[in-house]
Amino acid sequence: MLYVFHGQDMRTASEKAHALVDSLRKKRPDAAYVKMEADAWDRTALEGHLGGQGLFSSKYIVFLDGVTENAAAKAELPGLVGPMNESDNIFIVLESKPNAELKKAFDEYAEKIVVCEPKAATKPKEEFNAFTIANAVARKDAAGAWKAYREAIDRGTEPENVAGILFWKAKSTMDRVLAGKLAVMYHEAHRGAVNLESAIERLVLGL
Repeated sequence: MLYVFHGQDMRTASEKAHALVDSLRKKRPDAAYVKMEADAWDRTALEGHLGGQGLFSSKYIVFLDGVTENAAAKAELPGLVGPMNESDNIFIVLESKPNAELKKAFDEYAEKIVVCEPKAATKPKEEFNAFTIANAVARKDAAGAWKAYREAIDRGTEPENVAGILFWKAKSTMDRVLAGKLAVMYHEAHRGAVNLESAIERLVLGL
């Protein structure tokens, strides 16, 4: 049986491969463990593990760690992938970037393949200056306030935050009418009587 771990995120691939090795060795303490790296590549020895048994055990767990850094292994391993998966012994292969021939063999024969690639960096959301809305409301600029409001909502700004800033602006400009409307709107939204996002939108459009 063959398990393959590969990908450009070698840290994760290595952690997963070693975790599997550790788990298998705990489950099968009687199995002989063999680790082969590039500088110790030995095709004859590997072929001997395909159907053989350990001296004091009935099974082998064979870990091939980056062996294709060895030119001979790189050429010979693709032809051994099928027999490794058909074997009663367990083979774990860890590679950073298998070439096309080896990858094709893995895809065709391996019992399980785990591909570990670096996660794409997510671009942090650009914070929106909600005071743009407050200033547009203070100018009675309905179109500008509505545009700024929709942009804020689309960027993830919570309606409660917008309502708070508008209420602050209304109080600072002594706009008691607007402050009163916002206070009523906020309390009704918390009672579930109105949808706050829609209520603010109606308010700015009605300037």
